Parts: sequence; structure tokens; C-alpha cells
Amino acid sequence: MAKFRHHKTEPEHTSEGLPLVGIDMGSSSFKMLAAEETDPTNPYGSQLRIIAADESSKYRCVKKGIIVNTSEASYMIRESMLLMSNRLKMDNPLPTAFCVLGGKSMRCTPVKVLRNLGYKGPVRQSLLDEMRNESILKISRVQTTQPIVGLDARPASFLIDDQQTVETIEPESLIKSIAATYSTFYGLPDLKDKVTGSFERAGKSIEQAFARPSALLEALASEQDELIGLAIIDMGAETTTISIYKGGQFLSTKVLPFGGYNISLDIQHLGITLEDAEKLKVRFGSAIAQTEAPKTIRIRNAQPDGEPILVTTTFLSEIITSRLDEIMTPIFGELKKFEEQIGQVYITGGASRMANMLEYVRAHTSLPVEYGSHADWLDEQTDARFYGPEYSATVGAMLLGARFRREHPGQKLPPTKIPVGKHIFTRLTDLFTPPTE
Repeated sequence: MAKFRHHKTEPEHTSEGLPLVGIDMGSSSFKMLAAEETDPTNPYGSQLRIIAADESSKYRCVKKGIIVNTSEASYMIRESMLLMSNRLKMDNPLPTAFCVLGGKSMRCTPVKVLRNLGYKGPVRQSLLDEMRNESILKISRVQTTQPIVGLDARPASFLIDDQQTVETIEPESLIKSIAATYSTFYGLPDLKDKVTGSFERAGKSIEQAFARPSALLEALASEQDELIGLAIIDMGAETTTISIYKGGQFLSTKVLPFGGYNISLDIQHLGITLEDAEKLKVRFGSAIAQTEAPKTIRIRNAQPDGEPILVTTTFLSEIITSRLDEIMTPIFGELKKFEEQIGQVYITGGASRMANMLEYVRAHTSLPVEYGSHADWLDEQTDARFYGPEYSATVGAMLLGARFRREHPGQKLPPTKIPVGKHIFTRLTDLFTPPTE
């Protein structure tokens, strides 16, 4: 890996003319989408037209939702953004992206921020930005046994002039005071610092970062869902997250450090490779006990000279449900705890694709359960694969990003730093050479 003495900052750019780029750095792969709005003049947003995509699984540099190797992560970010720039035939590489944050230490809590203007004046976007940022900073100042940092904040409600409570404030509204409540997400410093460091090392910027539950809410929930209350169960490779939301506020967010990858590891213990374990899970696995006659599957031994492994679909299902019960018991406990505030449950994430997963969750709760869908946000010509649940968080990040740009038209992008080495060819080499550390 090339070593650098310092960084050179690129000239400032604005987001004008740039596509919306969302990146979800999951544990099994990095997913990146570029899109444009079908009706960019609509002040309330419109559908997204996917114009480029890339997915990289070159390295497993994320564990439990946290980047563990910034060198490998930066290489994957830089490579994917360069490939997408080429596909879009852009004169310059994509400089920025909207990023999804989430991992095993993430939590959410309400934070209040007050502003008294002293006179009746118009509400500026700069004031709302300042209040949101304060709610994030307040988290970082809390004295805890471990240091924590604020990750993202979503407005829950605003009390205007001590009289009226609203969920949103119209721009230029005349007010004297605001008492704002935010659903503020926080976690261990690595959850944010490793992502920021990976982007900086890649010479890219994060235009805005969004907590995973907030991105999923944006992609999956209708206004009716938000009114009656909903729970989103996000089943990833190495984490499973439950978020409960009602009336403008996240009531609970819990991240468990287990997911579909752990099920594959259990199957691997049969004596097969992890790759074959994943294939076996996807093709023959079931989240509930099989009712039809069992099949016997013959699969190669992980040892080159070993005898083939024979496994029945019944035994395979027992392995899967045993681990699922362990993973999902705390999730079902959280559903039970907030049962009166929940009118709908959605399941999503790549691991939710397992056969009979919907039936499994329904069997453990009396609440209505469905697969979450972001289909309404995608242009009708969108490739079918982008409707999959593993893309919901990325789509949500782009939707939140589109709103951010509407609220901040022409805003300058965060500066990007380009590593500069001792020799003129250092950066060119680094662009195409994978990290060795």
C-alpha cells in the first residue's frame, strides 16, 4: 500500500447536476446505487430512476456493522465510485455519497433543543440545521462508561411559541421560540469514525450520513404506518435490528450482533465449506419445520479427501430454526413490550429472503407482519433486482439525500482530501492496486 505524507484538498463543488448516490456498507458486501429523481421540481419528492449500480464483496472488512479495516473499505469505495462514474460517462469521478450508518452499538434516544429568538421572526433552514446538529453534539457530551458519539438525528416534533406542536415547520414561518425533540441515534465512536476515515482515505466525501433505521423508515413506511405505529425488523448478515416508530418518534432501536451469516456458520459445522453452507441455506433451507417428506442432499466435504456429506432437509431446518430462535427471541420480546404502539410489522434485509421467514415471524407475534417494500419509490423501468429487501436502506438513503438537497439548494459539498505521495505516480498506482495491509 502506498504511504502518503500529506493530503491535498480538492476545489469546492456543489451538488448541482450530480446524481443521488447511496452506499450501504453491509457486512457481506458494499451496495452502491446512483439515481435521479423523475420529477426534481416536486417539492415533496418523486420516484427514483436508478441509473448506475455497483456491488463489491472483494473484502470482508465489516464485522457486526462496523468497519474493521479502513484500507480495504476505502479501496472498495473508491473502486465502486470510479466504476459508476465510468458507466455514467462522467467527465470527473463521483466526489460524494449519502451513507448509511448502523452497527451493533447503535441506539436511539429523544433529545430536546430549545431556541428563543426574542422576537417574532422567520424560521431559516440554517436555524433548523443548527438545532439538529446540537442534538447530535449533546449525545457526545454525555458522561458514560464508554465514549459515545451522535450519528444522526430525525425531527420528532416542534413546540412553537409554547402553544402548538407540529411534526414539521414550514419554511419562513414566523415564530418567537421553538422547543424541538429529535430522535437522536448514537453509538461507539468506531461506528462513525471508521466510515469517515474510509471515505477520506478514498478521497471522497460523505454528503450526509443517515442512521439505518431512519433510511429504512423513509423507504418502507407510509403515512398511515407512521400514524398507527410500526416496527421494522432488519435482518442482515451479521446484525439484526428492530426499530419501533410512532407519531414522529423512534420509541426503540436495538441492534443484535447476529444474522444470516451466523446461520451459515452453523451449517458449515456439518463439515462443508462456508460457500456451500450458504448455497445450502438459500436453496434448501427453511425458517420453519418442513411439512413435506424430507429430502436427502449430498454435498461435498470441506476436506478434499473426505466422504461427501449427507444432510436431510429436516435436519437442515432444525439447524436454522435453532439459531433463528436465539437471534429473534430478543426481537420478539421488544415487539411484545411495545405491542400497543405497533399497528404493522415489516421485515426486510438480505437474510429475510430465507424461505418461510414471513411465516416464522408471524408464528411468534399476534401483530400483522409483511415484507417491507420500497417499490413505490422506484421508476417502473427499474431492474427487478433493485426491488430486493437488501436494497431498501440504500434507497432510503437516496430519498433522504434528495430531501436534504431540496432543503439546501446549491450547497457546497464537504471538501475531499486526495492523498499525495513522494512520487508523481503514487495516486495512479493506488487507484488500481488493492491494499496489502
